[in-house]
Amino acid sequence: METIAIAGLGAIGHAVAKGIGQGIGGLRLAAVLVRDPAASRSRLEDLERPPQLVPLQHIGEYADIVVECAGAEVLRRIAPPVLRSGKQLVVLSTGALLASPELLALTQEYRSQIHIPSGAIGGLDAVAAMAEGEIRSAKLVTRKPPSALRGVSWLAERGIDPDLVRQPLLVFSGSAHEAVRHFPANLNIAAALSLAGIGPRRTMVELWLDPAIRSNCHTVEVDADSGTMRFSIEATPSANPGTSRLAAQSVLSLLRRMGGSMIGNA
Repeated sequence: METIAIAGLGAIGHAVAKGIGQGIGGLRLAAVLVRDPAASRSRLEDLERPPQLVPLQHIGEYADIVVECAGAEVLRRIAPPVLRSGKQLVVLSTGALLASPELLALTQEYRSQIHIPSGAIGGLDAVAAMAEGEIRSAKLVTRKPPSALRGVSWLAERGIDPDLVRQPLLVFSGSAHEAVRHFPANLNIAAALSLAGIGPRRTMVELWLDPAIRSNCHTVEVDADSGTMRFSIEATPSANPGTSRLAAQSVLSLLRRMGGSMIGNA
């Protein structure tokens, strides 16, 4: 029985904790890192075996697998000690990996592993297979409702108020490398796509603000010598409008495979 620790108990972290609590063969939730333990205890009361609430600096000591659900800042703090201890790290803030290549280097030095869930798009296994040959181009087009982009400083600096946009507006076009720098909490899927395929500087991204939609909509286009792939997904938002419900489910699916159990996937 391997143990899991979750960093963060927001919309995604809470959904992951509940999913593990309902049972994943070979895995047990042992600890959760939170900023306010007193406020978080009530969110875990419905679990049959509530985990320990632990401080940030000790999270790697409580589990074999650490799941980051708390954002880029927390990832940069917890990743080095977790990876140096040889533990496995599941990363949702994938964009932070592009800005911190030293984290990837630690996996080689300490024989630890970083796992990247498919998040809100899926299809990354097919992209990785295409990368075994030659990928000529890869593009992500994301459309988000105003509620998902409120408070983004890059938009505010350009005088864009999401709530005042009345027509679909292209707010960013460029590489995945640039996208995750300007939208670190909104375009982690761009980083995941780039790492599976041709890298962050060649993977292109468009981000649209669309007041007519209520879900996060993503279209992936990949052209390779092995064929072409184009698919779209309309992802239902989680309790946090900036993230998709599918993000937490992709973590649970990954953990189920890591635990060696496919029960419940039928």
